Amino acid sequence: MAEVVSELDKLREAAKLIEEMSQGRLQVCPSVVGQVYIRPENEAYLGLDMRINSIPGQLRYRVTFSSRMRRMGADMTSEGLRTLLSEVGQTYALLTALESRSYTPTTEDLTAFREELLAEQEAKSFPTLSQTI
Repeated sequence: MAEVVSELDKLREAAKLIEEMSQGRLQVCPSVVGQVYIRPENEAYLGLDMRINSIPGQLRYRVTFSSRMRRMGADMTSEGLRTLLSEVGQTYALLTALESRSYTPTTEDLTAFREELLAEQEAKSFPTLSQTI
């Protein structure tokens, strides 16, 4: 019998996958407007978008992912081209993995996911006393 995975767990797994498969180049972050976005490193050639669209007639949302070029028209050395090709391969594998699942969270799932990301971000920004000793 197949295990049922909650939509919130699928979002958590997607965030972990994004950070791991991009080797930290992409990070899922809470936004200031109550949403979630994927932040690329400054030097990244490719970005990843996370779109959250309502599903007509349902109390759920459809989450989809797509990639985009970030540094159009930049001159590249052979090292820059090698880096771009590596990012393309990583991003292709990442998108393939993300697209193998459907993501249809509720408003509550999205809110909980954002709050967890916010708590993680705050924990990294403000180390506890035990982390400083």
